[in-house]
Amino acid sequence: MSRLSLALLAVATIAVACYQDDARLGGITEGPRAKVLLTDDPFPFDSVQSVNVYIVSIAASTAADTSDPGLQWVTITAPRKRFDLLALQQGTTALLGEGEIPADQYRSVRLIIDADSSNVRFADGTPAVVQNWNGSGEWSIYAFVEAALQVPDSGAEIVIDFDVGRSFQYNVAGDGTFTFIPWIRAVNKAATGSIAGTVLGAADSGSAVPIANATVSAYGADQGTWRIFSTARTDGVGHYRLAYLLPGTYIVGVDPPSSASSLGSTLDSNVVVSRGVETTHNVTLSQFSGSILINGASSMLVNRTNRLEAFVIDEQHQQDPNAIVAWENLDTAVLGLVTYVDSSRIARVTSKIVGTGRIVATSGALADTLVIQVAPDTSSGPSAPR
Repeated sequence: MSRLSLALLAVATIAVACYQDDARLGGITEGPRAKVLLTDDPFPFDSVQSVNVYIVSIAASTAADTSDPGLQWVTITAPRKRFDLLALQQGTTALLGEGEIPADQYRSVRLIIDADSSNVRFADGTPAVVQNWNGSGEWSIYAFVEAALQVPDSGAEIVIDFDVGRSFQYNVAGDGTFTFIPWIRAVNKAATGSIAGTVLGAADSGSAVPIANATVSAYGADQGTWRIFSTARTDGVGHYRLAYLLPGTYIVGVDPPSSASSLGSTLDSNVVVSRGVETTHNVTLSQFSGSILINGASSMLVNRTNRLEAFVIDEQHQQDPNAIVAWENLDTAVLGLVTYVDSSRIARVTSKIVGTGRIVATSGALADTLVIQVAPDTSSGPSAPR
């Protein structure tokens, strides 16, 4: 039996890292141990004091299909304890417990929480209303396992990343409440690296100053699409750390806090993470001068027509519905482009042949490019434009 220990990390994560336990009791050598650590991704709302989650138990399974009612679970630990996820930041961990578990590859991780014993509190101490949570009793929550968690005979640590910012969505219905939609991932700590750095922003004096409470996100490729794998919040000196990332190339996005609305967001691609290495990535935010975004599909089949719409945001972060937009097709062999007289923000794109095409929308000095991948239509029937 391997010994697995569970710990709570200061990000919303449970980490698994291998170590050798040589403890002997009464001349008997214990089996390998494994630790589970819970950590929390930074919560983006300055108005929240605490996010307290009561964890009943944590279990793992070698099977990947959590919808199978016959799935066999191995309970690692049952802490039956409340943890403040906001107290876990930048990779800090808290031990949840320990338990023996057979050496194997685990593809599913389950947390059971007691929602009635959990709560979110605002900065003044008053409790927040959490939809889909209050009065719900015990919940079973399944972590996204990026890669099978290898637990060898020597034991392991498992990291569970509980993304607070996305798990507790604020004011979705415009009523000032939170909606609980859990975002949790599980990774093998020993197989991960990290990204860390400092976020600066331009000040009125022209110098760069540290930006606190900025949200930093790591986007990674997942089955052909890009999704957020980890988020972090900068501390009082602008420092951040995106912990427990599997090796690969990431896009790092930085969004300033509401208190620094004069600053713009950034997206930096090709930030490489290696196993056991912390990659340094510093960011300087420029003054926000507006933006434009093309809303439309980035992939099409041949002989299809899609609608495109450009959204223009002014310097006050307000949408400008009267802004004039100009469109340009950079790859006319692959794509066709039709613009509209009554609304310059709307256009239609038609796919001609298999390949890659680019559509550009501009408004004054603002510009955005949509890259569209055109694939062959393998359906048996005729292709009908959409």
